[in-house]
Amino acid sequence: MPGKFDNEAERDSLRDRLDIDFALNSAGLGIWELNPITMQVLWDDRCRELFGLATDNFLPYEQAIAFIHTEDVARVDAAVQKAFEPESGGLYDVTYRTMGADDGKLRWVRFYGKSYFDETGRVYRFGGVAQDVTQDVQAQQRQQATQRQILDSFEASPVGIALLDQKELTFLRANSFYGELVGRKPDEIVGKPLIEALPEIQGQGFVKLLQGVLETGLPYTAKEASVTLERGSGLETIFIDFTYQPLFELGSSQIIGILVIATDVTQQVQSRKIIEAREAQLRDIIATAPAAMGLFVGRDLIVEMPNQAFIDIVGKGPDIAGKPLREVMPELENQPFLKILDDVYTSGVMFQSDGSQVNIVQNGVMTYNFYNITYTPLLNEKGEVYAILDIAIDVTESIRTQKQLAEAQSNLAQAIDMAELATWQVDFETGNVEYSPRLRQWCGLEGDEVLSIPRGYEAIDPADHAKLKAAMDHCRRFPNDALFDVEYSVSNLKTGQKRVLHAQGKVKLDQEGKVKSMSGTAQDITLQKNTQVALELLVQERTEELEATNEELQASNEQIFQANEQLLRSNESLEEFAYIASHDLQEPLRKIRQFTDRLDLRHRSSLGEDARFLDSIQKSAQRMSLLIDDLLTFSKISSGFPSKQSVSLTSVLAQVVDTLSVSIEETKAEISLESLPIIQGDERQLEQLFQNLLSNALKFSSKDENGNPAQPYITITHQLVEYDPLSSMLSFQPLQAHYHQIIIQDNGIGFDNQYAERIFGVFQRLHGKNEFAGTGVGLAICQKVALNHGGFIIAQSKPGQGATFCVYLPN
Repeated sequence: MPGKFDNEAERDSLRDRLDIDFALNSAGLGIWELNPITMQVLWDDRCRELFGLATDNFLPYEQAIAFIHTEDVARVDAAVQKAFEPESGGLYDVTYRTMGADDGKLRWVRFYGKSYFDETGRVYRFGGVAQDVTQDVQAQQRQQATQRQILDSFEASPVGIALLDQKELTFLRANSFYGELVGRKPDEIVGKPLIEALPEIQGQGFVKLLQGVLETGLPYTAKEASVTLERGSGLETIFIDFTYQPLFELGSSQIIGILVIATDVTQQVQSRKIIEAREAQLRDIIATAPAAMGLFVGRDLIVEMPNQAFIDIVGKGPDIAGKPLREVMPELENQPFLKILDDVYTSGVMFQSDGSQVNIVQNGVMTYNFYNITYTPLLNEKGEVYAILDIAIDVTESIRTQKQLAEAQSNLAQAIDMAELATWQVDFETGNVEYSPRLRQWCGLEGDEVLSIPRGYEAIDPADHAKLKAAMDHCRRFPNDALFDVEYSVSNLKTGQKRVLHAQGKVKLDQEGKVKSMSGTAQDITLQKNTQVALELLVQERTEELEATNEELQASNEQIFQANEQLLRSNESLEEFAYIASHDLQEPLRKIRQFTDRLDLRHRSSLGEDARFLDSIQKSAQRMSLLIDDLLTFSKISSGFPSKQSVSLTSVLAQVVDTLSVSIEETKAEISLESLPIIQGDERQLEQLFQNLLSNALKFSSKDENGNPAQPYITITHQLVEYDPLSSMLSFQPLQAHYHQIIIQDNGIGFDNQYAERIFGVFQRLHGKNEFAGTGVGLAICQKVALNHGGFIIAQSKPGQGATFCVYLPN
């Protein structure tokens, strides 16, 4: 194609023509050239990336400027045309924005170079280098914003602030203290050139200093400089500290003015400490992170040209040049960097990594710091890699701060979750509201719904709207002192469930000190409120009852005494029954079993078919013995109060599994057990409860297609549940805010759910005694143990689908 470079050698010559020292010292620069005859642009990959192009290292000039920001095109083109003029010297230096042809990314770039002319003044070559200056321009923008903020914030400050333009050093702005310092009012000098406004400073050197700032672009600072000014009744010599700070046009190196900051330090001895404090507040410190640089030459990675920062990072002293990297830093052998450097040397592809941990022995001590690393291959005239440029920046503090911040945020989130708090935020600028998942659940709002302030109010009781709005308005009027602290009611928009919430929060301010948003936490205090109301009602009722029945108290005490006596006699009778059941009733049964055993031993062979009667007698006696034992156990549990001590339910279940190990082995049952909580209770009673439940799960196993017992699968899980769903349970009124729910689920024969309550009665059986062994007392014992511990049990099942028993015990 006409106008393009005809071969690869011509493109390679572009690199050859560039001064090698300049290339080495300008890492990150791209190389470009514009053919002044064909107006074709040739650039390397670096320049192409600055324009956001995925391809095209050759393209027409008209196409290239099409990717420049429309506001910058005319300025760029004018600079190119001027560089083609011999009287300009051929210099070209322009900073502008590119639009990112393929990636859509806006960049600030600086292209600078030079035109070369023949004897006739005709341009025969035009080229140079380019670099990404986005961060520099953004830093300059921040600096200008900071300068404007400084000027605005110090408008009423006891420091002289003035702004001069770059043409005639005309005052554009001055605060009152500057006017006081020069002996004029601000409106007497604003709009006038410096010498016209302050003619007495002519010849004192300040004009020359200002012109020097305009010429060099460098700030000038002086301490305790003397100046003679017309102040009050005549000329007066004072001493000032002052700074001349150049102000640059956005995106350009063009100076548009000078910021003057001056302080009267005449009373130096008396006011030095005050002046130093003000200077510390006003000083604009711009710190740049030190970049370590060095060359690794050849396949052996010989260290060459290390700068001081590189020497400091390596930590082996200044004498490292000319040595292989492996020798200088043997600790890298077990780290990936030597392999990465070898890959870069082989492939010629640059490597970059941010926040990489490098373990380095510095001054004899192993360090574990983090660095932003760039390995750039350097090519010789043959296009072969002959060295690698290493650039490293220590970002250890930044990485550690990020980790600490992430850990702090994680800890905060865990603390909020453990405290069962919800979080919220109101953005007054956008009108949007952010609710945490817990608060959305309380209000009945979808998790992905974008909330507005009116939408957030929909779940709040209308009677509380005015209170909430007033509290929020108060915080917005007094953002530095007021704390948002309100109790209000919400209704779940889906279920209608009502809650009382206690919300606290504070406002956040923007950079201008205006209220931007408000955020905080919310806590469900429904239980506390209900308890408070219930206690108040109970106190009122009890007070009224006491006042009404004071005269009957003595008679009631007598009745109570008699009832206690009757209860004691009842307990004595119950203990007597327990003795009879354990001794007197068991003794005849033992004799029956002994005699039937003797008859069986002596006469079974002569009885023939009638021997079955002996078997029936023995089975009935055994069943009667078990029935008496279970009834005795139930009686003891019903009449006694459980001891209260810390009991690990995990240990209890482990003991139960060990007790039933024979049945578990015979049925080949598989039992899945989660970690269970520690509660206050009677360990022996709790063992009876879970042993009866597990024994039933093993006993009532289903059968497979061939009629053989199926393998039992039993799962035991746990979760902490709130009192609300439990309050609807039949015949049970929760007394705690939370309960431990232990679920025992099996794959047995199951039962019709209409018998879910009946099975907990004494002697209640759903199956014949010949089908499954048992007395019908086991589940009654389980329910009694649960009630003794302030809890209860429910059962759910379907025939053929196993059974689920839920044990609820107080937290």
